[in-house]
Amino acid sequence: MRHLGLIVPPAEGAVPPEAGQMFPDCRFTATGLGLRDMSDAGYSGVIYKVADRAVALAAGGARAVSLMGTSLSFFRGPDFNARLIETIAARSGVPATTMTQSVIDALKALGMTRVAVLTAYREDVNRMLEDYLHKSGISAVSLRSLGIRRIAEVKDLGPDLLLSEARTLWDGAQDADGILISCGGLQMAGVSDPLRRHTGVPVVSSAEAGIWGAVRLLGPGMAAPAETTFGVPTGRELHI
Repeated sequence: MRHLGLIVPPAEGAVPPEAGQMFPDCRFTATGLGLRDMSDAGYSGVIYKVADRAVALAAGGARAVSLMGTSLSFFRGPDFNARLIETIAARSGVPATTMTQSVIDALKALGMTRVAVLTAYREDVNRMLEDYLHKSGISAVSLRSLGIRRIAEVKDLGPDLLLSEARTLWDGAQDADGILISCGGLQMAGVSDPLRRHTGVPVVSSAEAGIWGAVRLLGPGMAAPAETTFGVPTGRELHI
């Protein structure tokens, strides 16, 4: 069975809506960490729970596990993220990844090295993200932030606002080869494809990349290539 385990930041442990939209034939089980604030203190207060959550998901039948919080896996840098993945896999006994790793994998698969970035975060977390991207060989040439600290506020942001903010970001970007939308809680239904058509460039979002990267753990061919998933869709041009 195509069963994926997802460790998500909110306490409710709901499966992200992008999962069923992108891979309706897979089964997803989620468990929450209880993260309240997107800050170093907030992340440090829950990160120790991740391995135990992974063990429980694997015990419930998940064949692979992903930590689905972008900032939760980039806040201490690439070396910590790599160790985190190793720990999750070792403790759970199944393949593992993180949302940040999935984002980096998607950007690199698309050859994106200069990105315009829209985030949900405040300045301190934005600096963590920029540093992580830089250490991964990717430059944030333009960054626009929604300035949110409380994780409960992220889910209330609708597609019209996200489209408007992303368009403003892109209009001010110079020499970017695509757009990164960072924060797994930003729901991308009705956002990604119109934005790709409007800008003519790839759009990699945490929400979609996280699910794509998790499904790839199940084996070759389980997820479409990055170009198909995040590239510009064919069809009628949309203006936003």
